Amino acid sequence: MEASIKKSGRRVLEGLVVSSKMEKSITVKVTRTVRHPRYNKFVKKHAKYHAHDENSACKLGDVVSIVEARPTSKTKKWRIKEVLTKVIE
Repeated sequence: MEASIKKSGRRVLEGLVVSSKMEKSITVKVTRTVRHPRYNKFVKKHAKYHAHDENSACKLGDVVSIVEARPTSKTKKWRIKEVLTKVIE
């Protein structure tokens, strides 16, 4: 799961859906690895983002791609680009 910047200047992130209890919103956990400056060991860091899910298509455990967008609410500044992996129920 990594970040990339497209020609439009909007960041695209891939992450795991950790909450889908809200209406038209999900919480995505994005994990990245960074090298420790002193010990040169790779450390995992993560951040949670709230994303807009218009059709409530994402469920807990899905892997999704999110893209930066204009603010939808106080905390939602991302929207779903595509669902990469669906959870089989």
